[in-house]
Amino acid sequence: MIPAKLKGNDVSPNAVQPATYRLADHVRACRIDGQVILLDLRRNKYQGVGGTGAASVSDVVIDWPGGDIQSPRQSSSDHAASVKALVSMLSSNAMLTRADRAPPVRQQLSEPLESWHPSDTAALPSRNWRDVLRLGLSAATTAYWLRRHSLAQIASNVMRLRGRAHGSVVSGVGALEREVSAYMRVRPFVLTARDQCLHDSLTLIRFLAARALFPSWVIGVRTRPFAAHSWVQSGNTVLNDLHENVRAFHPILVV
Repeated sequence: MIPAKLKGNDVSPNAVQPATYRLADHVRACRIDGQVILLDLRRNKYQGVGGTGAASVSDVVIDWPGGDIQSPRQSSSDHAASVKALVSMLSSNAMLTRADRAPPVRQQLSEPLESWHPSDTAALPSRNWRDVLRLGLSAATTAYWLRRHSLAQIASNVMRLRGRAHGSVVSGVGALEREVSAYMRVRPFVLTARDQCLHDSLTLIRFLAARALFPSWVIGVRTRPFAAHSWVQSGNTVLNDLHENVRAFHPILVV
């Protein structure tokens, strides 16, 4: 699990005039269990918006995911006050921006239906020093990222990995299976049980990128109780977890 602190829905009393906004580029959002969860990638923080607020700002935030959430009935003045307060709070935290252009298209994730299975591990040597070295470098770089960078910077780093491939992206299920199998074989020599899902997932992403393989890095959230989790997925196959486990989480970041 990713340690995460979910902030409450405390809003500033300062009002702003309703206008047309969109979520800032460094903010991701998803709707789950009747509320909207926001992830601020720059501050590495989650924000929960429930009740009236989850639906009210859909009037002025064009990519707000809670447009069809049923909200309690309000008078027009109460509704306007609720919108102003929430927009003011989100704007003060730089989580909204003016909708002077269309929101960026976010990558969609297939429903996780399968878990990776070690079909090719029998054909691999138990130890391959090149794979151990590649994993060690990947894990060390990931550790540096997590110490020094925000999630926004890490997401940019992951996207740049694909750009450095210069179009030489490897395709084919066989290549991916071989490299994931190699990763699983050598992982115990570098990573420990204490390494969390985020570190493991980013290490796998870097390990595969060295072979021009680029599955999706995912962060998902759940409520009741709130928790966040990270995994790597290719198509509908989860590579470093069981698909039954990740189905409990709603994707909020897909890179």
